[in-house]
Amino acid sequence: MAISEDVLGTLEARAPRRLLEDLSIIARALAANDRQRPELELSLTSGAVIRGRIVSVTEDRGIVVVMLYVGGQPRSPSVSFVRVDQIAAVTVIDASLLMRPLVSDAPAPSRLELQRQLAARGDSLASAFGRAIPLALAGEGGDDDDRRAVGVLLPVLVEVLLAVGSDEMGKSALAAVSRIELSAASHGDVRRDGGTLVIHAPKLLTDAYASGTLRAAIEKVL
Repeated sequence: MAISEDVLGTLEARAPRRLLEDLSIIARALAANDRQRPELELSLTSGAVIRGRIVSVTEDRGIVVVMLYVGGQPRSPSVSFVRVDQIAAVTVIDASLLMRPLVSDAPAPSRLELQRQLAARGDSLASAFGRAIPLALAGEGGDDDDRRAVGVLLPVLVEVLLAVGSDEMGKSALAAVSRIELSAASHGDVRRDGGTLVIHAPKLLTDAYASGTLRAAIEKVL
């Protein structure tokens, strides 16, 4: 995405070590969700420039080193180890990563709590459409990150379903849906499996469905 003036206005200057440590945390979250790590360009005091994706920042015998993935394949990667005290400037290719939280720090709902939320939201859909459309968790409900992602999706989903069913054409399309199954995944996805609408909630907040994108994805499969 292009860096807007709003994004630039929220950024703050950081020393190279602090910036790289912050980016390494972001890198771990992205990698855990099958996303590319932040891309950087390091200008060294020697005049050399190294471009790559940050992997980690560690301290070894008093020397702080940043590791960059600079090429190769995942099974045979090429990496550079750069002393942080030799870095004159850090260029972040997508600086918006610095101001958008990747994962929610809200407590993850328990499976029972999430089941209660699903039942309550299902009741509101039944009241609006005059029939039950059960909302259910796939499998065992997953881990904390999975349940947190579903919890973030849930109010947006209900808002979208009510909007889709607000006219006769939308209500007719939703009549083919008898059940909605929710889970979390690295990437968001909406599909139909017979009468079941299967929705995967993105685990990263940066990928979370907005009402417009979720509505488009749902209407595409109805």
